[in-house]
Amino acid sequence: MRADNTFMHLLLKAGISMLLTLFLLGCDSTNTPAPHSPKQNEATELSSKNINEYANEMANSYISIQEQLLKHYQQAKQSNNTYDFIQYRNHKWTPEYMSMKIRYSRDFKHNKAFLEKQPSAPLFAIYENLIYIGLDLKNGLLENDEARQQKALEEAEKAKQHVISIQQQLK
Repeated sequence: MRADNTFMHLLLKAGISMLLTLFLLGCDSTNTPAPHSPKQNEATELSSKNINEYANEMANSYISIQEQLLKHYQQAKQSNNTYDFIQYRNHKWTPEYMSMKIRYSRDFKHNKAFLEKQPSAPLFAIYENLIYIGLDLKNGLLENDEARQQKALEEAEKAKQHVISIQQQLK
């Protein structure tokens, strides 16, 4: 009778462990990406009614993602830890940036004729070029190339000021 209780106890423990594991895996959103709704893959239809709001959102997104990149660059530079910056840029920043860039590129292609006449049109090129600023910062750190890093920082500031200028035109 004692052996049966031990067996049942072990079976119960194994069952609870399995249920707990399945529950935790079900709660872990990193294992399975959430399905994309069809709207996420559709281009935004831009018009005179929504272009300013859209352009302001895009400008704010640019400023935010650029600031994130520069903040991590400065931290890595101060702590002399190139590896941390490269890991951040490659595995966190770039996927976030690419997600937004894909959206804006899709919207630009869909609305190209309309956007060519808008003061906010340069935002799309500025957003596209941010990836190169990140690459120059990364490669400048890797190669210990101060001139390349400085040039990237200057380009980042110039782009940010251009974005702010466009935002001011929209008011």
